[in-house]
Amino acid sequence: MSIFLWIPKVLACGLSPLAALSGFLGAALGLVNRDLRSMVLGLFGASVATRYVYKVTGPHHGFERAFGPDWEACIPPQVRQEMLSRRWSLRAFDPPRTPWIQDVHIATDPQDGDRLYADLWIPHEGVTPSGLVVLYLHGSGWHYGGKDMRTRRFFRHLTNQGHVIIDFAYRLAPRVDLYQMIFDVKRAISWMKNNAVNYGVDENKIVLMGGSAGAQLALLAAYTPNDPRFQPLDVQQDTSICGVVSYYGPTDLIELHRYFEAKFRRIPVRRSFLIKVPITRWEKRARRTGFLPPDGRFVTPIEILPNLIGDLPDRATDLYNLFSPINHVGAHCPPTLLLQGLHDFGGMVNQVRSLHEALFNAGVMSILVEFHNTEHGFDLIPPKWSPATQAATYDTERFLALLAYS
Repeated sequence: MSIFLWIPKVLACGLSPLAALSGFLGAALGLVNRDLRSMVLGLFGASVATRYVYKVTGPHHGFERAFGPDWEACIPPQVRQEMLSRRWSLRAFDPPRTPWIQDVHIATDPQDGDRLYADLWIPHEGVTPSGLVVLYLHGSGWHYGGKDMRTRRFFRHLTNQGHVIIDFAYRLAPRVDLYQMIFDVKRAISWMKNNAVNYGVDENKIVLMGGSAGAQLALLAAYTPNDPRFQPLDVQQDTSICGVVSYYGPTDLIELHRYFEAKFRRIPVRRSFLIKVPITRWEKRARRTGFLPPDGRFVTPIEILPNLIGDLPDRATDLYNLFSPINHVGAHCPPTLLLQGLHDFGGMVNQVRSLHEALFNAGVMSILVEFHNTEHGFDLIPPKWSPATQAATYDTERFLALLAYS
């Protein structure tokens, strides 16, 4: 099943440049040794890997369509110098070290007293502030993970261009539901606006960004500013933002659950001793490392949304529709960047395409970048040489610069 091949596929795509080099080397050795089989296999492997790199990192016209043919002129030359010069390079230099502040208290839920925290990434001295802040929401399946999840290199890269990053730890299921998660995001937006002066940012230049479930929350919060259904009573601040970036985020929860049911129904749940024991052991290790919250548990794909929303789509259609970003599209929506792998095991491809079309029809600036043969979570493993990661970073940094300087 595709979910069990996820990590090998992500690794294979990320390491494709090294696979291409190895293939060419094998072919050369085969030629020297007059080994036809080695030469043919080496050339075949190299050609497959090279084709992947070419397809993933090729140019697209999304920025021209959204921002006009002269969009690059809107980015100051000194800012462009700090950006990736091309969509992929084997010489992947590490960005400079950046100061960051861990576990900053952002807000407290007045109902249950839960304290919300974030890590703050601040541009180092000598970097000209852009005035823009990115509120980042990690991928989680709404049940797992937390802040500081394989994103340090990416954040260092963005802060080197003058942006402030808030790596926010929103609360997870089963402790909270989707209402409370989106409330947490609105609290983080409000906190940033109230503290903008302290960090040298413009309160009107907040961008939401997220991966997977975090992207769903980012899109939903971006498309529902000041909507009382998604605004906690303790937030009186305007919660509108200037842009949103989605890395492989679901946009239609009914469609997502249908896909999970069709693809993952055979994944075993803890009904037998042979299944229950390893899952229980994994849960203990995951809690120790912080990947699973103290009250969390392993859930299969078909359990994720019913656990989160409280019922199946047939009996809670209104709630599934309410929490689907695509149902909140309108002319009020901010510019949107959608980054999507075409081999996503979560089945987000058609959802993201539908969202892009809906935004376009509503007159909203939207850029959809699709990555050939690329999996869900492509930017996390391994981030340095991955063609898809570099290409996505190339697009993300230009999108942020346009929002900061246009």
